[in-house]
Amino acid sequence: MKNSLTSFCFLVFSLVFSKGVPHQSSQLIDFHTTQNTDETFNIIYENSTLFIKGINVYGNLKIYSIIGNMIIDLNIQNFSKVIIPLTLEKQNLYIIRIETSDNRIYTHKIVAH
Repeated sequence: MKNSLTSFCFLVFSLVFSKGVPHQSSQLIDFHTTQNTDETFNIIYENSTLFIKGINVYGNLKIYSIIGNMIIDLNIQNFSKVIIPLTLEKQNLYIIRIETSDNRIYTHKIVAH
């Protein structure tokens, strides 16, 4: 039952947060917009720190557990280089959602190692 619920939550969040963004299973994650291929976000989680390198844009960063609990909600002035100390539970799946000031949304899943 627990695996079924987890699978269902994963499916729901995948559908809710996905917006045509390619997904990768490694810790190094590239977000590519379909509008402009020059815009890229790289996200790395290692040593209890989340590193985001992307474009110079204002926006909001939210991280959710796979069951929908919000872990973090931050307004970021510049996504070109972000370093956030963050302890995530190992072997758990998390959803990262970036919403820019011009209403573009980037999402991806990571597994904390």
